[in-house]
Order: sequence, then C-alpha cells, then structure tokens
Amino acid sequence: MPKLSASLNAFEIDQLQQIALVWGLDAAEEDKTSLVLSLELQIPDPRRFASVFGQLPEPARQALFALRESNGMLAWSTFAQRFGEIRALGKTLRKKEQPWAFPASTSETLWYHGMLGRDFLRVNGELQEMAYLPDELIPLLPAPPEQPTAKVLEPVSIETYESFDVFPTSSTILDEVCLLLAALRFENPEKYLAKTTFSTDRWEFLEKFLTATSVLDQEKQPTDLARKFLELPRVQALIWLGKQWLKSDTFAEITCLPGLQIESSNPIRSQSARQIIFTALHDLEEGRWYALDEFVELVRATVPDFLRQQEEYFSWHVVKEGSVSEILSGYESWQEVEGALITFIVLRMLPWLGLTDIARQKGGESRQFFRLKGIFFNLENPRRVAAEENENEPISLTSAGKIVMTNRSPRMVRYQISRFVEWLEVSPSQGSYQITPTSLTRAEKQGLLAKHLINLLRKNADGGLPPILYEAIKRWETEGTQASVQTQTILRLGSPQLLQALRESPAAHWLGESLGPTAVIIKPAGEKAVWQALSSLGYLADFGESEQ
Repeated sequence: MPKLSASLNAFEIDQLQQIALVWGLDAAEEDKTSLVLSLELQIPDPRRFASVFGQLPEPARQALFALRESNGMLAWSTFAQRFGEIRALGKTLRKKEQPWAFPASTSETLWYHGMLGRDFLRVNGELQEMAYLPDELIPLLPAPPEQPTAKVLEPVSIETYESFDVFPTSSTILDEVCLLLAALRFENPEKYLAKTTFSTDRWEFLEKFLTATSVLDQEKQPTDLARKFLELPRVQALIWLGKQWLKSDTFAEITCLPGLQIESSNPIRSQSARQIIFTALHDLEEGRWYALDEFVELVRATVPDFLRQQEEYFSWHVVKEGSVSEILSGYESWQEVEGALITFIVLRMLPWLGLTDIARQKGGESRQFFRLKGIFFNLENPRRVAAEENENEPISLTSAGKIVMTNRSPRMVRYQISRFVEWLEVSPSQGSYQITPTSLTRAEKQGLLAKHLINLLRKNADGGLPPILYEAIKRWETEGTQASVQTQTILRLGSPQLLQALRESPAAHWLGESLGPTAVIIKPAGEKAVWQALSSLGYLADFGESEQ
C-alpha cells in the first residue's frame, strides 16, 4: 500500500496547513516539503492517532474499517458510492467553501484529515483508481466494534395499503414465441404478425431476445434448439428459457431501458450485472411481497458497482430523452441508470418470463412491489418440484377447413399447423386459421406436403379429420385449385357502344375481362383513370361509395 508521503503529496499547501491544524500542528510558516515531512512523522504517532480517530464521526470510522477489511483499499467508484465523493475545488473555492470545516461527505472528512489516499494503483495487472489507507495507518486502527448482521430485505404486507392492483404473471411468453417462430418461416412475416395482437415493438424485442438465447440464428430463423424448446412441457420450457437468458452474454437489457440512450466504447457487462441482480433476488423468500424501491436501495448499499465501475461512471455516454435531452454522468446518475436497470429486470423481464408477480399501489405514491414465484428458484435448483401445466387440448376443426387452436394445444402442433394455413385472428391465447389452396401451395414450396397436414389433423383435431375435408385436400393435391373467390371492381355501362369507346380510350389499359356486352372488370387502382375517361366522353359515373 502507498505510504503517507504519497497521499500527502497530492495536496496543495493550503490543504496541508488545514490537515496540520486537525493534528494539532502549527505549520503556518512551513513550505510544502517540510509540512509533508512533519505530518508524515506526527500522524502515525499512536497516541495522537488514537485521539484524532476517537473524534471522527461514526460514518468516517466505518469507512476506515471498510478499507481495512478490503486489504486496505477499495475501487474508488465503490468507495464513493458508499461514502460520497470529494469535491474538486480550486484554491479560491476552498477558501470560500472551507471543506475541512464543512465536509460534504464522509470521504471529504477523511480526505481533510489526511487519512484517505486516492490514486491509480495496479490491481490484477491493471491500473485502477483506488481509495486506500496509507500503509502506516493500517496497524493503528483499533478493532472494529461488533458488526450488525448483514442488511436484509424485509417482506411487506401490501394488504396494509388502502388500494393496490396485483398483476399475476403467466406463461404467455411461450405462446408468443410459438407464434413468432411460425411467422418467421414465411417470406413476409410482417404480414402474418400484423394479424396478431403483437405490437411491432413487442415482436422486435422478442426477436432480439430469442436471437440472444440461441432460439433464432442471425438470419432470424429457428435453430435446432427451437424445436427442442417447443417440445418441452410448459413449465420446463419456462425454466429453460430463463436459464438461457441468465447465461446470455449478447442480450443487453441496458439498451432496452425506456427514455435512455446509452453508449460505451467498451463492452457492457450485461450478463454479470444480470447475475448479480438474480443472486440478490435469490436471497429473498418465495411467495412474499417486497417493495421495489427497498430492493434497489439494498443493491446500492451492497453491490453498487454491479454495472458501471470506476471511470465508466464518466466515460459512458448516457442521454435521458425528454422535451430537453439531459446528459447523465457521475455517481449521482446511479438511480437513473443502475436503478432503472434493476427496475426493468424486476418489473419487466421477470414477469415476462413468468418468474414474478407484481403489484402497484394506487394513488399518489404508487409504490411498486414484486413477489417471486416458485419457478424462479428452479432456475438454479432443478431438483425443486414444479407443478406442470397441461398442454394437450385438441384443436377445433370444421369440414370447411377452419381451425381454432388455443394456448392449451401443444405448441409444436400449433407451430406446424400454422405453416399450412391462412391466419385469420390470432393471439397468444387463441387463434383462428383457414386451409386454402393458396396456403397449401405456399407450404408445398417450403417442402411441407399435404400428407403431413393430414397426419397432423388426424392426430390432433377434436373428432379427427372430417372426411369431406380430407377429400378436398386430396383433390387439391392431385388437381390444384378448383375454385377461387375474388373481390373485383365491376363497371356496368348503359350500352355496348360505350364499352367499345372506353376500349379505344387512354383508359383501355385499366380494363380487364368483359363480363358481357355492358360490363367489364376494372383492374386494381384503375378506377380514377376510367372515371376521367368517362368524363372526357361526356358521361357521369357512380363509383359505389367512392368520393371520386
């Protein structure tokens, strides 16, 4: 550990003079070199040190004990989080603020007592900014008083609040994943996802999450793990997904925090930050409610540097979005960055993964609470018994080829069948689909044969595969499309001569198949051109409900 001479030489002469006064020395006439030497000799005197130490405020004594317990030094960022920063004051400001008499933090108290060193030291082969105890002071510290037991988080009874809302979570994420995996197998997945209750932000976030957990590859296609995942029983699938999330080193929750833009020149330690939060949660009790704000403060008191460390509090570019953007920097931004990350994990990620329930107090304070479910503890203890959810409900199938599947039909069956059909109205809890020649043709181009669909329907439809539907599918297989229902714009005219006149006009390009001597199909987007041609020929025309 550096000696007193190293820490004292970091001070200006006016600061050394104030430190000398604290230690009962008259140093008004001495130069800096003499003053450093004098303090270096007098501060380690056991009787003098014991006297000054005894007059320190209790938080300052605890800070010195904390340094000694950590082999004499702590990362400056950690020390400053616990005991406060030291203000960077020039000589004029020091004279005005008098930080030796009016310290703004415990760190400043120790700094202007000459008991605290701050420098870049080599730790594990790397230079790191450290808070340290000068070497001569370590043996002079008395034995610390008996320490209280480690800080723990106490459960709360939300029933004591006048009104609150509870939001129990479920395993819906499994059904969302099933839908997304199926949609991504189509050439235009956006078309199919638009028919679901997904928001665009939701499925983009899920897509990013599944890529980071190896369910999707870099081309956004299901991997071999996706099939295994779909075949797992529901609770086991949740546990597996939670484990994949915990160990993912590519998923960065910090980039998902609402209202914050964060950039770092170095890799962000998302996985280790996530694991530290998970470990802190793992010490809590199953099924008990805890206040989120109290948990955030517990993390701040015990592992404040779980995300940013040392100079990262200043080197990260953090912008808080709003009507006026605000740049966040330094240890004072902890609540808005680290606190926001804890909140996101506890209130967004864990409920989404089916691991916690949440509750919110109504009214002005709007405190938020969380309750860990039993499945949360299964992530690290696979021997715990978890009640399984049934997923064996047959699908509903009509002879007209309409299919209804719920979230209690096997996910693998839903995934496979949904690739053969047109999507009608789809949500994670239930979806309706229709077998059509177009959907069968599209599936066939992907190597999905009609016989595969027949087998799926026979095995999983309630009542089996209706004979008439079986015949329809087999007929399509051998003969192709037998009937087509289309919506067309039809123009009806007063005479065959008018139709001929239109055929000879510039609008002829927009005229399609004739349906008789006075009726013709107008091609898509051709209504305006035909209407203008009729007007130039001296005819008025009605176009249904059109405003043209």
